[in-house]
Amino acid sequence: MITIKDVAKESGVAISTVSNVLNNVDVVAPETRQKVIDAVEKLKYVPNMNAKFLKSNKKNTLGLFLPSVQGDFYKMLMQSIHLQFMRKGYMLNIYVSNGNTSEEIYGMIISSGVQGAIVFNEYLSDEYIHRIAKLKMPIVFIDREISGDHMSSILIDNGKGAALATEYLIKQGHRRIGYIHGIDNSDDCKRYQSFCNVMNKYQLPLDEDIILRGYFEEAIAYSEMRVLLMKGIKMPDAFFCGNDEMAWGCIRALTEAGVKVPDQVSIVGFDDNTLASYYSPPLTTIHSPVTELGSRSALELMRLVENDEPTEGIISSLSPELIIRESCKVKI
Repeated sequence: MITIKDVAKESGVAISTVSNVLNNVDVVAPETRQKVIDAVEKLKYVPNMNAKFLKSNKKNTLGLFLPSVQGDFYKMLMQSIHLQFMRKGYMLNIYVSNGNTSEEIYGMIISSGVQGAIVFNEYLSDEYIHRIAKLKMPIVFIDREISGDHMSSILIDNGKGAALATEYLIKQGHRRIGYIHGIDNSDDCKRYQSFCNVMNKYQLPLDEDIILRGYFEEAIAYSEMRVLLMKGIKMPDAFFCGNDEMAWGCIRALTEAGVKVPDQVSIVGFDDNTLASYYSPPLTTIHSPVTELGSRSALELMRLVENDEPTEGIISSLSPELIIRESCKVKI
């Protein structure tokens, strides 16, 4: 059995240095850290699947690696994953990598001591995913198309959801439609690209003056809408917002400025969070199957973990649906 001593010898460093790298302690020079990581991969030393399990008693512990835990989306995701693990007797450890580099996220995963992981973080680069693949650690990626031995992906079809929202607005008679971006990630890119594709399909203009960025946060979307209103730019017929929090920020700013929703401007969100039906007006939105996303990810990870033989992963896509409420109306 390969031990931490073997890794130290291979990389030419002290055992304590290897321990610091594996535990993501930020006291090791980048070149030294890379030597240790290379040695770990060459020797196929996997601390979370060998002695570290016995020491930390994490054989029945699974990990969830997220970029954030803020907002309704993450709460629903965590709850659904935890419920599935709890039913089968697994413990759940949650790791938040907000602002960490790809290398740091990689170090966090391999040193965590968990038996398998659900990873929802697009900042983990393909290079480090390839390194994890060599270690045969069971992993399920959320919203990232990756599969192979011990690796699966569970996705939400963001493009389909955005197309449903945009076509609905157009069929309601809206022609000048604005868009509010979230953060610059794959979810937002897919939603915006689909929005653009549908607008082009119907030969409708894309006006940069009404393309805003709210970073998936209510307060920022509110501020951006206030700035737009102060500029005196003609309001669009409707806004498609990249999530419900931004939609609510948009509605608040418009309402405070005396712009009536939906009489003057229709609003559509994305996610269908738990508050969407309680907004004033209740929000028309795309129901993103977050609970199913979490449950399916958890079940798939347990399948990979519990199969002793090399197990081929899957790619599974979940379909969103349009939920019609009162924040949109037909444009006359």
